[in-house]
Amino acid sequence: MLAAAAGRAAAAAAILGVILGAIGGAIWAGVDDASVPADLIAGAIGGLIAASIVASVIAGARRRGGDSSGSVAVLVTLAAVVVAAASMLFGLLALIPLGALLLLASARRRRAQRKHEGLRILR
Repeated sequence: MLAAAAGRAAAAAAILGVILGAIGGAIWAGVDDASVPADLIAGAIGGLIAASIVASVIAGARRRGGDSSGSVAVLVTLAAVVVAAASMLFGLLALIPLGALLLLASARRRRAQRKHEGLRILR
């Protein structure tokens, strides 16, 4: 989420999301005395998912609102910090934001398909 809030291109946000997710996974592995490689991989996958979904949401909000002040980025950054802190304190709590992000991605995909449905009929 932090990578997407930085306002970078989608590919750069995804790469940064993987790196930050892996770092978060490594930190969590140190706190929980768990398997470092497994937490590193899980963190990287979670970072990739979050960065790609949130980057598209932020891009859409900036397109619609013409946000140049960065208020969307500030709100997303605050949400990311809260989610990261809650996930570090309560491990299974990280599944709730992951599920919410996946539902958001699914809803955005359905909405995009519905948007162009009329154009497909005209072919």
